[in-house]
Amino acid sequence: MMRTRAAFFGAATVLGLVLLSACGQVATPGNATAANSDPQGIAQSRTVSLTAAAVGGLGQVLTDANGKTLYRFDKDIASPSVSKCYEDCAVKWPPALAPTGELEVQGVDKALVSTVDRTDGGKQLTVAGWPLYTFAQDAGPGDAKGQGVGGTWFASTPEGRKAGGPVLATAVVPGLGTVLTNGAGNTVYRFDKDVASPSTSNCDADCVKKFPPVLTTTDDISVQGVDKGALGVLVRPDGTKQVTAKGWPLYTSVEDKIPGDAKSQGFKDAWFVSAPDGQKASENKELVLTTASVGNLGTVLTDKGGMTLYRFDKDTPKPSTSNCNGDCAVKWPPALVTSDSFEVQGVDKALVGTITRADGGKQLTVAGWPLYTFSEDKVCGEAKGQGVGGTWFVSTPEGKKAGV
Repeated sequence: MMRTRAAFFGAATVLGLVLLSACGQVATPGNATAANSDPQGIAQSRTVSLTAAAVGGLGQVLTDANGKTLYRFDKDIASPSVSKCYEDCAVKWPPALAPTGELEVQGVDKALVSTVDRTDGGKQLTVAGWPLYTFAQDAGPGDAKGQGVGGTWFASTPEGRKAGGPVLATAVVPGLGTVLTNGAGNTVYRFDKDVASPSTSNCDADCVKKFPPVLTTTDDISVQGVDKGALGVLVRPDGTKQVTAKGWPLYTSVEDKIPGDAKSQGFKDAWFVSAPDGQKASENKELVLTTASVGNLGTVLTDKGGMTLYRFDKDTPKPSTSNCNGDCAVKWPPALVTSDSFEVQGVDKALVGTITRADGGKQLTVAGWPLYTFSEDKVCGEAKGQGVGGTWFVSTPEGKKAGV
């Protein structure tokens, strides 16, 4: 049984991981002679194999045979592969050297794995062209103290990208509407046998093998399109920090292989996909209004299908009046509902209303402003109508103009 610690946070925003300071000195390959004579340099590197493992709030990252986090360096070159880390740099960031035998990988596409010849004679492992390193200050598996050091060192994903996306985000899953996902886009679940107040996880041992907890390394949770005010953290028995939504501990499912999967929905009548507000997604059957993060506009309103919603400067909020009819309503379809009985997510329902249009349709409003989609937005996340004619703007959950 686990009790909550470090409970809840403030308004919705998109946050990156906190960057650490200080970085080792960097020497170019031209300093190879000095590197060869340094008894504490490349000699401290270890041969490694490659695996993928979940490390704190970074998601899946590359690790060596000892489970230590592997990093990439922004001053290196991926094509062609070149390491710029020698001498003192290589002491702090030991290169990951290729084993003498066949390289074993797990959770990594071997086609992405190669080596680069270092000027000191070692063969350094690369993924997607990027040379790989450990960090001398990481004591063991699960440490990622090198993340963000100097703004140039980042844990590597299995695809060779920089790790460190949001811990939680949102996505639209067919039939379930907008749901929580982890930073990799995998659907997030809640467990009926857990307790929301106080936050308690009853999923351990074999359970966590099937439903890995959504973890964070900090109480200041990195999010995208999620209201941080609904989130919290509990400390599990192994010392890791698990993210909660409205008190409910959050998990992913090993059955879900790609973003959009929700194969564990309803499993044993106890596991359910989590909506952004911590409710069971299956309970939001009348959902008509939710939120998502769209481009650089931040958190905005979307319909139940994830399409961006707009407001029109020529409308009026008091009294709520739509001045978009005829051809305008073809280009900017009103966001309609069939009744006043509906659900919303990530929006203050007190701000939500409806008006009856001239054609008899019932149109949603937020803070009095009638809402519309845009006919040229074809997929979720598009906002091609932003700023059109100087009068059309994406709506925030409060009914304000986004990006203005």
